[in-house]
Amino acid sequence: MNENSNLIFYQQAEHFTAAADISHFPILDIPEVCFAGRSNVGKSSLINSICTKRSLARTSNTPGRTQLIHFYKIKNKLFLSDLPGYGYAKAPKSKILEWTKLMENYFKNRVNLMRVFILIDARRGVKNSDHELMTLLNIIAVNFQCILTKIDKVSATALKHRINETKKQIENYAAAYPEIIESSANKKIGIDKIHECLNLILNINGITERE
Repeated sequence: MNENSNLIFYQQAEHFTAAADISHFPILDIPEVCFAGRSNVGKSSLINSICTKRSLARTSNTPGRTQLIHFYKIKNKLFLSDLPGYGYAKAPKSKILEWTKLMENYFKNRVNLMRVFILIDARRGVKNSDHELMTLLNIIAVNFQCILTKIDKVSATALKHRINETKKQIENYAAAYPEIIESSANKKIGIDKIHECLNLILNINGITERE
């Protein structure tokens, strides 16, 4: 894809459905990627930047607000899914268990899931809840790649340290892609790199924006 057709393709993203349990998961034989991360890590903002639509995914300043899996479809060629934020300690235990079960069912039942993008706040680094997800993905053999978010909020020195630290944190996971993507939804940093990753997934599956 050239730059213009790339943007046009992703701008055609539309909200497809929201699922509270496995019975509501959409069934379409197209590649899928998902975005996961701790509460308030910036998943919705990043999805909006990827698709250059300010209000495609709803953002909230209240951690734990998103309690459903939201699916976004691009021209019947690609699903982007936005998972509930995890690691929010103030949520009721019953709600945390509910979210955890929902995400486990998602990862174990999405046969066309090509990659999980795990978003890590550049200011805070990888946490135990991130490792729990990485361990699950490693066990069920689902590839994941880390995206550092909000890199505009840290210094260049701190960012370099965080990148090196993150690489060390994931090096023992066979399911992990070694490359760390640096991003900022506010500054539109890293969006082109994410597009490259998505384009590669589409190409691997024999799909182009012209079909």
